[in-house]
Amino acid sequence: MIELYELRQFAAFAEAGTLSEAANILHLSQPALSRNMKKLEDDLGILLFERKKNRLELNENGKYVLELAKKLLYEADSFAVKAKDFDRRNRTISLGICAPAPVWRLAPLITNVFPHMALQTEMDQDDRLLADLQNNVYQLVVLHKKPEGESYFCKECMRESLMFALPKGHRYARRKSLSFSEMNGENMLLMPDIGFWDFVTTDKMPDSRFLTQSDRFSFHELVRASSLPAFTSDLAEKYTEVPSGRINIPISDEDSSVSYYLVCRADRKKTFAPLFSVL
Repeated sequence: MIELYELRQFAAFAEAGTLSEAANILHLSQPALSRNMKKLEDDLGILLFERKKNRLELNENGKYVLELAKKLLYEADSFAVKAKDFDRRNRTISLGICAPAPVWRLAPLITNVFPHMALQTEMDQDDRLLADLQNNVYQLVVLHKKPEGESYFCKECMRESLMFALPKGHRYARRKSLSFSEMNGENMLLMPDIGFWDFVTTDKMPDSRFLTQSDRFSFHELVRASSLPAFTSDLAEKYTEVPSGRINIPISDEDSSVSYYLVCRADRKKTFAPLFSVL
C-alpha cells in the first residue's frame, strides 16, 4: 500500500535534486529518506531511479510517477478545504443584491426563517447577479427589475424612493420635491457602494462632484458636520440611523423610485417558500 508520506518525500526529492538536500528540507536523516524511496519502488513494483555513484536520478518511470504524484498530492491537500467548503455552502445562504437597501429588511427575515444558516451578501449588477444565480454562486438575488422566463421564481420584496438630504439652510430646503436636473452641478456627499444607483451620478448628475466616504459611521458624522447635500431614501429612514439636522426632499424623477424583487431559481422555490411567504 502506497502512503502519502512516501509520495511527499518523493516529490521533495525531485524538487531538491539530491537526497541530502531533500532530507534537510524534510527534517529526516538521509538513510531514512533513502529507505523510504526504496520502499516506494517496492510498493509500486517498478524502478524509479537511476543509481549512479554518489547520486540518485529519476528514470523515465520516476518522471512519469512524479507527475501522477503531484496530481494526487494536490487532491489530497485540497481534500479538507473542499470538505469544509461543501459544509460551509450547506450552512450558508449566499444573497446577491443590486443595492444596499434590500439587505436591511431581508437579513433579519432570512435569519429568522433559517436560524441555523449563516448569511453572506455581495453587491453586483442585475445581469451578473442573475447569471451567478443560474450558476449556483448565489441561492437568492435581489434585482431592481423583474426577471423574465420560467427559470426563476420571484416576488416583490420592497420599494425604495431616493431623496435629497439637504441642510436646513440650503436654497431648496423648502421645496416639496426636486429633480435630478435641478440638483445637477451641486457638490454632494456620497457613500460609494450604492449598486445600480450609480446611474444617478453618471447619467443624471454628470456635472456634480461627489465626496465619498465608505465607512458608514464616518459618513454620518461627515453629513452632520457638512453643509453639502447628500442622498437618502425612505427606507434609510425606516431601517437605519440617519443623521439629524437634515431636510429630506423627495425626488420627482420617475426613476428615483424602484421596486426590488427577491429571486431564486425555480427548482429551489420549495426550499425558500417559507421566506417568500413572509414577504
